Amino acid sequence: MSPKGFSINQYKLYDEMLSMELKRIFKQLIKENETSVAKVSKATKIPTQALHNWLTGVEPKSFTQVKRVADFFQVSLDYLCFGIQKESGSARSDFSARKDHAETIQKYNDEINAGIFEVVLRRVKRD
Repeated sequence: MSPKGFSINQYKLYDEMLSMELKRIFKQLIKENETSVAKVSKATKIPTQALHNWLTGVEPKSFTQVKRVADFFQVSLDYLCFGIQKESGSARSDFSARKDHAETIQKYNDEINAGIFEVVLRRVKRD
């Protein structure tokens, strides 16, 4: 990484990693629970197309919908979105996991906001 900050390619990679986790875990949960997108759609009242979009890597438009899917599969939002599993029965491990997660987010936040930015707006001609 350059001393000036976080490169655009690194930001894109991090963004892709987050969306890919939802895609991967959602596919895995469907397979493990021997269900289908249609059944999840019917039970959660989320349009089938929206769920298919998640499976292709499109980010969800509604946090409420993601929560309904997590509830359907009886998993946490952390697990569905990021693959973070809660260790059972330990408040300390929960705190530790949250701290690690917060540190990871802070690391990327610091890198994203590092450096000097120039934003240029210009009108373009339409054909």
